[in-house]
Amino acid sequence: MIQTKELIYEYEKRDEEGNIIGMKRAIDGVDIDIPEGSFVAILGHNGSGKSTLAKHMNAILVPSGGTMWVNGRDTKDPENLWDVRQSAGMVFQNPDNQIIGQVVEEDVGFGPENLGIPSDEIKSRVSDALKRVNMTIYAKHGPHLLSGGQKQRIAIAGILAMQCDCIVLDEPTAMLDPVGRKEVMDTLHQLNREGITVIIITHFMEEAVQAERVVVIDKAEVKMDGEPRDVFSKVKELKDMGLDVPVAAELADRLRQKGLTLPASIITEKELGDALCQLS
Repeated sequence: MIQTKELIYEYEKRDEEGNIIGMKRAIDGVDIDIPEGSFVAILGHNGSGKSTLAKHMNAILVPSGGTMWVNGRDTKDPENLWDVRQSAGMVFQNPDNQIIGQVVEEDVGFGPENLGIPSDEIKSRVSDALKRVNMTIYAKHGPHLLSGGQKQRIAIAGILAMQCDCIVLDEPTAMLDPVGRKEVMDTLHQLNREGITVIIITHFMEEAVQAERVVVIDKAEVKMDGEPRDVFSKVKELKDMGLDVPVAAELADRLRQKGLTLPASIITEKELGDALCQLS
């Protein structure tokens, strides 16, 4: 689905007067392979390169070196642009920046309309997409009347209407309250169960724990890549990179330092509670 080989992305560094003073690598030699149907969380502190990597998956950015393939298509080839964007759709942090239509169903149909899809098929796609994100009753509503979580689900519906195989989300819950975050995450898990590949950039460790795989980016490179249980057991290494860890994993680590015998694999509050009960 998504593959990279020695991916590099560089951009110009400029001084206050706009003069070029050098080049900076935002991505440096990244190799990654995300199979179809995966649910992957990508973590990293601000400036680590995680959002830059995500934008390559939709060909918003193209490599300075190395290669990014989406469904086998090289994103550097201009002839592949629309095929790439039909394969991998992108959802951004601020839901208000993604709303175009005056009515929800118009907004969801915007992408297929631009692809030249016949109007009858657009209506069918929009209806199906809204049903899949549980937003059918809002089809005739103005998007500005919706909550942040509902707006993000509308953005996801727009991608589904384009029949993308993969959804790439760049911190989609960062501006949402807990209810909105849950709405979005529940929707993503349902779509993943239906076979959609989900790649989410997030700062929320509780969201990353729900993924089947976690990739950690630091200083433009992949530093960790594995199951959440394996990644979050490395508390000190993650802290050294300026990242948080799930509360349960951090507390378990502190208790182990105090001498308690607890499994290194604890990442949820239930697991921590069960482990502590077994000690008593």
